[in-house]
Amino acid sequence: MPQLDRSVTEDGLVIELDEDLYPKDAIYGAAYIFIDRCYVKLDRPSQGRISVRLAPKPGSTVSLDDMAGEFENELLGQAWRRQIVEENRQLIEQVTTQALSGAAGPPGLDDLLAMDIDEETAFEDPLGIAMSWEEKYKKKSEKK
Repeated sequence: MPQLDRSVTEDGLVIELDEDLYPKDAIYGAAYIFIDRCYVKLDRPSQGRISVRLAPKPGSTVSLDDMAGEFENELLGQAWRRQIVEENRQLIEQVTTQALSGAAGPPGLDDLLAMDIDEETAFEDPLGIAMSWEEKYKKKSEKK
């Protein structure tokens, strides 16, 4: 059985796809792209096959062959995007986690009170930013 069948009917175009080649969510994604231009109907004619019926909306000037070509191209694009997401899922989750944890904002008062600050660490200045304006910008001519 071929992996992709295309037939023209009186009310539009029917494309029958093999689910082993095109994942279901890629088919749904491609069909969603077309709902503004066509009426879309998905069906399962047999196990492992999905048919997509595209019927142009009134006023559409696109030929059925062009529509079929656009749908097949969009289907390939959706399948490719899905594969990229699957291959990079861990990276996407890490970046999203870091972005959301950074969006939490500064620590709250309870967090600051819970910090372990003793006399030794209270006045540490590892970045050297706790100097007065006078110390930082004193005149260089005071050399002896």
